[in-house]
Amino acid sequence: MTSTTSVHEQTALVGAPQPFLRLLEFDCDDTDQHLDSIGHIRDGRLTGIIVRRVYDAEFMASVTVRLERHDPPFLKTPFPKKFRSWFYGHNLNLMDTDPKSYFRHAGAFHDQMDELFPAERGINQHLMRVLSRLDGGRRYCAAPGPEVGQNYMLTTFRGHAEGGYIPAHCDNEQSVRPAYEHLNTLVSDHMYSVVLMIGAADDGGDLEIFDHRIEPSEASDDQSSNTGANAGKIDLSQLSSAKIPLRPGDLIVVDSGRYLHHVTPIQGPKTRWVACSFMAHSLDRNAVYCWG
Repeated sequence: MTSTTSVHEQTALVGAPQPFLRLLEFDCDDTDQHLDSIGHIRDGRLTGIIVRRVYDAEFMASVTVRLERHDPPFLKTPFPKKFRSWFYGHNLNLMDTDPKSYFRHAGAFHDQMDELFPAERGINQHLMRVLSRLDGGRRYCAAPGPEVGQNYMLTTFRGHAEGGYIPAHCDNEQSVRPAYEHLNTLVSDHMYSVVLMIGAADDGGDLEIFDHRIEPSEASDDQSSNTGANAGKIDLSQLSSAKIPLRPGDLIVVDSGRYLHHVTPIQGPKTRWVACSFMAHSLDRNAVYCWG
């Protein structure tokens, strides 16, 4: 028997009717009251953190306009066709190119990202500082590449058209893919993610989290599909779940490594735009490395 809940503003700490979902929610101005909250995600005490108004809605609207006209001209790469979605930047999970090509594009991507977001509002500045404050001051930055001067793409921008969706998956499944061979030498085996809502769809496009977990030790080759095929092995209708609505300028840090989740289909012609980064703490635990 399934049970689905939508989580609304000012939910604070959620315990019922979805006891598996432990969610903390607050305004960006209150981050200094929650300095260890990301650590609580890593140790399993929290499922996610919603931070409201990290950016103002007017600025997000201006960013959306530029993304819609492909300005700056980011490298555009596709999701699998049936998902009706695309990336600006290159998603590491779908990387089928020479790693040298990936890192060459990463430099241009970061330059264009800085052009899209002014320095005082930059993703690598403002957003990463917010995450750092929520994690006891740990440095948040792009994961370093295999050669001196190389870095992984800090994030990707994702566009989801009408009918677009992302199938159910747990991010810890990704670490067994060949593209993660180098990254696995730098970070812990448990990843989580941050999603910044830039432009919301008319309807749909919610992050839905299910009461099903995959621990890092349980990830295996047969779970590493890029197409969502493994979701068919799990009857989602039998799982409790919660939908997390975000407004432009809000972000969520979520234990997407452990928890099964998907993005519900986009309804209406308005494209859903988000920035999404995966992350895990470095092996020395002094920093958190991010990638798109």
